[in-house]
Amino acid sequence: MKRKNLEKNSYTYMLLGLMAVTLLFFTILKGNLMWKGDVWLGMAMQFPEYGVITLGLMFCFICGKMDMSFMALGDFATIMAVRYMSAHADGASQVGVILVGILIALCIATVGGVINGLLVAGLDIPPVMATISMQLVWTGLSVALTNGNSVKGLPALYTEIGHKYLFGFLPVPLLIFLVVFLVCMFLLQHTVYGEKLYMVGTNIKAAQFSAVNTRRMVIGTYVLCDVICCIGCLIMISTMAGAKADYGTSYVMRCILILVLAGVLPNGGMGKIGNVLIAIVTIQIIATGVNMFSNLNTYYASLIWGALLLIVLIMSTRMGSGGFPFRLRAAKQGSGKA
Repeated sequence: MKRKNLEKNSYTYMLLGLMAVTLLFFTILKGNLMWKGDVWLGMAMQFPEYGVITLGLMFCFICGKMDMSFMALGDFATIMAVRYMSAHADGASQVGVILVGILIALCIATVGGVINGLLVAGLDIPPVMATISMQLVWTGLSVALTNGNSVKGLPALYTEIGHKYLFGFLPVPLLIFLVVFLVCMFLLQHTVYGEKLYMVGTNIKAAQFSAVNTRRMVIGTYVLCDVICCIGCLIMISTMAGAKADYGTSYVMRCILILVLAGVLPNGGMGKIGNVLIAIVTIQIIATGVNMFSNLNTYYASLIWGALLLIVLIMSTRMGSGGFPFRLRAAKQGSGKA
């Protein structure tokens, strides 16, 4: 039983090991800073925006698809939301204006997800090419509307979301992340949609023969992906106090890195949401730890992330679908004795 559990969760144990090594490394070098409460509160305030975006992209990866337009679409959607909110910020109800602005952004994200799904599932355009094309479209629209400038004028109540603590210790962005995380976990683990999603990602032909409407699944997954990513962008503009055509562009590769690190590969049909959470926290620890070295270029964080990714990819090649091939090694030892 223990061996089966070890095989089943070997990737999770590996990620936990990487997190432990990372914590140990920064504890040895910067222990006086690493374990300050303010540092961990800062991390809890920083990772939710790209953490939510990563959770959205996760659905596309599990489905065996790719979306490169999620950040550009999120920027365009939030620009339109901020333009609306700034134009009505002096109205009677800030809450009403904020809710309408959020609804505008989510509707735009929904339309963008439908377009991506139709291009991929309807016209059979390769996902990378289709979504890169849409990335250029959304970026072009954003720049055309703003001339490349940031859009300001958010209601004060909205900008507080990205900086406010509940009860003095719980960041509001972290609370939003936890809600989105629980919803995503429920969808993947306790719904028919989650079962079909893994089925489509594993073998889309087999899913079709199993009476799964794969076209509708792909379109719905792109919509879900882009809506969740838009929620992350809505958190981001609260911390930035505005929207811009290139906000969050660095998150594109960071989110992909996190998913690959967590074993959610774009091949489809694999990955656990718990591993994604571990990878998000690990990446944030690295980013925060690197910033503690005043003489160290912060871009070294990318170097460390890349090295970690290579290590994980090398180790993952030694894994089967159930983890490390313990049985294979045992069989080899048995044959040697014979």
